[in-house]
Amino acid sequence: MNSGYRRLAAVAGLVALVALAGCREDEQDRPLSYDKGVYQGKADDALPEGTSDVLRQRAQHQSYN
Repeated sequence: MNSGYRRLAAVAGLVALVALAGCREDEQDRPLSYDKGVYQGKADDALPEGTSDVLRQRAQHQSYN
């Protein structure tokens, strides 16, 4: 009988570890429901000064065939 309790305790401990693995800090406070077509992430950082001019110049040299 004693081995049955040990086996039960081992299974219960394993279940507890698996359940706690889903509680990682990086998964906390994330949205669980989403609005279709609406971006809910953080806003992009602004580009450094002069970067948009460089990108605009590079785009002018592309062909749109």
